[in-house]
Amino acid sequence: MLMEQLFESGVMTIDPERNVGIFRPEAVAGLSALRAGELAKFAWLTGEWRYENRVPATRCSPAYTDAGSCSFCERDGWICLVSPDGAERRNITFDPLSRQWIYILAQGSFGILRSAEGWVGDRIVFTGLMTMVGINCEWRMSWAKESDNSFAFVNEELGADGAWHYIDEWQFARK
Repeated sequence: MLMEQLFESGVMTIDPERNVGIFRPEAVAGLSALRAGELAKFAWLTGEWRYENRVPATRCSPAYTDAGSCSFCERDGWICLVSPDGAERRNITFDPLSRQWIYILAQGSFGILRSAEGWVGDRIVFTGLMTMVGINCEWRMSWAKESDNSFAFVNEELGADGAWHYIDEWQFARK
């Protein structure tokens, strides 16, 4: 159980004066520095980007490509998507306690994807449950940083057959 694990691992203890659970300072020391160091691995993402979203044909729809632009910024330990009106939506962060990257969508489509492996070379893979335009599916998003000015990701869903199936691909180039 969660609380048992937190106390058993030594992350939390009881504050004897208030008789409440608190984080042990020595258990959380260095977490801010760890998070900042990990977030630096995504620093290249901040700025303005042009993108193409390539969607293959299905038995019900033709192939198509959408194009547009977007921006990312870093704010308060998050990589944020910046909407055209300037609103910043939290999108990517690093959780130093679990040592996992977290990818969040919370508008239009909803999901929290995680990457325990993190960056391996110039690749990172996020997985988790996604509700994409009203449809629930197990999702995998595989990012590849091609340079500081180019990156791509591929979206896949887990099929009933247990295999990952290609959904679409996003290609980004810095403006």
